[in-house]
Amino acid sequence: MRGTLVRKAAALGALAVGAVACGDSAGPGAASVTVLLTDAASAYVESALVDIGAVELIGGAGGPIVLTDDGTDGPVDLMELQGLATTQLAAQDIEPGTYTQLRLVVESASVVLADGVTFRDGTSEADLTVPSGAQTGIKLNLKPDDENGGGVDIAAGQTVLVVDFDVNQSYRLQGNPDMEDGVTSVSFQPTLRALVDDVAGSISGTVTADAGVALDVEGLVVSAAPVENTALEPFESTTATALVQADGTYTIYFMVPGEYDVSVEAGEGFTAPVVEAVTVGQSEDVEGVDFVIVAG
Repeated sequence: MRGTLVRKAAALGALAVGAVACGDSAGPGAASVTVLLTDAASAYVESALVDIGAVELIGGAGGPIVLTDDGTDGPVDLMELQGLATTQLAAQDIEPGTYTQLRLVVESASVVLADGVTFRDGTSEADLTVPSGAQTGIKLNLKPDDENGGGVDIAAGQTVLVVDFDVNQSYRLQGNPDMEDGVTSVSFQPTLRALVDDVAGSISGTVTADAGVALDVEGLVVSAAPVENTALEPFESTTATALVQADGTYTIYFMVPGEYDVSVEAGEGFTAPVVEAVTVGQSEDVEGVDFVIVAG
């Protein structure tokens, strides 16, 4: 099953509208690296526009390699990049070697709230302030859990790197969207993670309400957090999220191999036990990580 998912993701990336930086050939035996952008959604956001500028690859024998100066070629709606959907940020031939980080510059961000959700002044759209650190460049570790200092070996041939720009974690609503007072503001705190596509797996399951519990599970957030904490750069995360669908199912894609504690945010007055130490192997789709929400 995982092979099908990888082919689908690669095809979507090739078809997507994105800026491609094609540098001079790196010579015989060169490696080809492609950077794709994807997203985990938010139930309270209709449109999450972000403009990514320069994308660099750090490591190898020389200094940083500029893969592109204009990653998204203007604002792109992250809400259109859910599931396995991706858009291409950059593609370039490079020298084979060990590369430790990706660096991305976020130039602008804006938000349109979902239908029925408004700011306290009655509007639903806003331009957001990009933190200064994101404007100068967000560094994302490649294989940050590597005991030997991190980094990914990019050999001759094609390597696809995926950047997950998590809307649910990045666009933080201030106030209560479910109350009459609405949302006071949206704080933009870019939250991203990077991984190598061909070893990525997934976690999926169902979320249901226990008998007698009146709760609509659609739109609840399921999170997978690594069991072992690692040192992270500002704006970097190793936690992945997904929304529960109308039929009660969820799938968290693009999971780095490792052990995760998986939980669901059930909301005030409800709870569901954390599923601990879920192991995701290389290119493995882990199914049946299910939750039953109870009152309490």
